[in-house]
Amino acid sequence: MDIYKPTPLTDEEYAELQIQHQKEREKRLLTYDNTKVEAKLVYYKGTSAAVGTNSYLNKQFADIKKDWNSVIMIGTTRQRCADDTVDNITGSYTLNLTDEMIKEYEANDKKLLII
Repeated sequence: MDIYKPTPLTDEEYAELQIQHQKEREKRLLTYDNTKVEAKLVYYKGTSAAVGTNSYLNKQFADIKKDWNSVIMIGTTRQRCADDTVDNITGSYTLNLTDEMIKEYEANDKKLLII
């Protein structure tokens, strides 16, 4: 019995596949609402880095680990979905928009605001 082994993509095929994925993504983004501004508390699993100094050796060190993080994203659904800053989202909750959040969003030229 032969086991099917797929042949790897050539560079040209891979480039075409990436272009196709990008076109499909742009088409899908056009279906999302771009009029209603919302605030979402987003939980995600990502890397966090901490820098410290060892007081005995007087040297700096960095500690990078996978950790749970959260941010507040203020913007429209289309803006949030188009943003690639936050991956591995595990949950999100809608927050009440405050006047201060709206002012910050407008001060940012109505672009997605990540706090």
